[in-house]
Amino acid sequence: MTTPAPPPPPPAPGGGQTLTVNRDNVLEVRKVILSAAEGAKKKLRDLRPSLMVSAPGYDKVSSTAAAVWTANLVGNPDSHYSRLQQYVDNVFELGRQLEEAAKQYGYTDEEIVASFNVQQGQM
Repeated sequence: MTTPAPPPPPPAPGGGQTLTVNRDNVLEVRKVILSAAEGAKKKLRDLRPSLMVSAPGYDKVSSTAAAVWTANLVGNPDSHYSRLQQYVDNVFELGRQLEEAAKQYGYTDEEIVASFNVQQGQM
């Protein structure tokens, strides 16, 4: 029996696209980033149960194969699910960095929180 290869590691943080943030757009960029991260977190959480592989039979080969596939998909630290979760965590970290940038631009904690919470239900 051949087991699937583990997924490749996620790209290093900061290795992707470039964002230009300034005082005028920092809160909007943060809102977009956090909205995307929240959506991805929910989709990933909803997807997890469907990634569990059930054995098609009661024999040892079926149960072993199901366990290996489930481990590769959701169980192992380097599983597909774990890698996707790490990506989502990295996007949330970007949101935190944008919060720090907003503070450096002079926004208050209340303004920063309100910029996401007020709009969150509309996205």
